Amino acid sequence: MNKFVTKFLLALLAMTAMAGQARAQFTTTFAKNVTPGQQNGLYYSLPQTMLKLDFVIEETELVKGPLSDYASNYFEMEDYVEYETTEYQLLDVKMSAVANPDPNALFFVTINSARGGSKAQFDVMPNGIIRSVGIGNATEAEAVTPVVAATEPQSCCQAETAFGTGFTGLMTAGKSNAQLAKEVADQIAEIRKAKFYLISGDVEMASNPETFSAMYKRLDDMEKEYTSLLLGKRVVRQVVTTVYVIPNKEVVTQTVAKFSETDGLTVGTGGSGSMITVQTLSLNTTAAINAPSQSAVESMSYENKVFYRIPETANVKVAIDGHTLIEERLIVNQLGALLTAPVTNAKLVFDTETGQIVNMRMQ
Repeated sequence: MNKFVTKFLLALLAMTAMAGQARAQFTTTFAKNVTPGQQNGLYYSLPQTMLKLDFVIEETELVKGPLSDYASNYFEMEDYVEYETTEYQLLDVKMSAVANPDPNALFFVTINSARGGSKAQFDVMPNGIIRSVGIGNATEAEAVTPVVAATEPQSCCQAETAFGTGFTGLMTAGKSNAQLAKEVADQIAEIRKAKFYLISGDVEMASNPETFSAMYKRLDDMEKEYTSLLLGKRVVRQVVTTVYVIPNKEVVTQTVAKFSETDGLTVGTGGSGSMITVQTLSLNTTAAINAPSQSAVESMSYENKVFYRIPETANVKVAIDGHTLIEERLIVNQLGALLTAPVTNAKLVFDTETGQIVNMRMQ
């Protein structure tokens, strides 16, 4: 009997030691509950979805001509720029999703400092998003495909931004603006006469189509240059303004910007113009999951467990004054469920874009 009791106690002691070793590997705690100055651990986060909205806007700058005071004397039937201003037109909006660390899913892992036994090994990206975790020798680094940031569309200028050489060529000491305006009008008349002769076939070189096109374009450019001195210019360019939006469960519809034809796009709720809103409607694909509440996540510590996320699918709509600009179905991580996974003799590999566990390798 004594031998049996002795063997039983030794077996129980061994099991207790093994259990204690398993419990002591690491503990996961919500970041806000970490004691200031706490060492022997690391932070990791899960990714949240940030919406990237690229608004394509056409800017038209109305530039007053240096001789505009005399425009009505020579161009009675044509409009001219009286006041310098800029007009805006919203052409398009493009939407994409970007993953970045979620401050509401940031955790601290306390690593056991005891010697011996298997050790927890974490692989975390430079921005803090977790890539993998394993116990013992289950942690060969994963080959990670680098994420290349999207190149911002380049603004393009479709017209000259200054008056050409026509005005500087006419500037002569002692001439008044009235005299210069008369010379400009005479030059325009001569150019239009040359265009008429070219079209009517009175110019021999006009028989060659390529020569005709080149000559006509040159005359047309000269006419526009001189005319702009009196009528002014419309400088048109296309620009892209990017607005970032973080959807959340509490606010389904967010006002992210305002747009007007006189002020353009203003980020935020200030400014004037029509309201631009983003509506994120969850499709509730994770509603059946019995996930812990946010308060439970924040208040408890979890031994030998890590948090992962099952992302949610949502219908995302961008509208201006209720009129839909773009509507797409996207994955929105933070609308999904936060769950815990035990880490024992397996290596867990995470999707760094969603926080989902995509691979489990048993050791």
